[in-house]
Amino acid sequence: MALEQKITLEVNDIELSFNVNVTAYNKFLNQSNQVNKIQPATNFLMTVVDSECKAALKEMLAMPGAALHLVGSVVEEYQPEFNITVKK
Repeated sequence: MALEQKITLEVNDIELSFNVNVTAYNKFLNQSNQVNKIQPATNFLMTVVDSECKAALKEMLAMPGAALHLVGSVVEEYQPEFNITVKK
């Protein structure tokens, strides 16, 4: 897995591109908790979005729940798959 990855989402016929790296990803995870979800998601997305997509993303983030839906898709695409088996 590359530590930097370009991820493009199409949301309601609008294309958004994100340049995700391990530093931004780890910062997002470290800031997220049960009480604080929206602000870390918004900060992460605004940090990694391509500059030409920033205005469209800002509009989308004004919609309820958008930050969580978008960050979920970006993070799911960025994270590697692990095949873990616990042996006893």
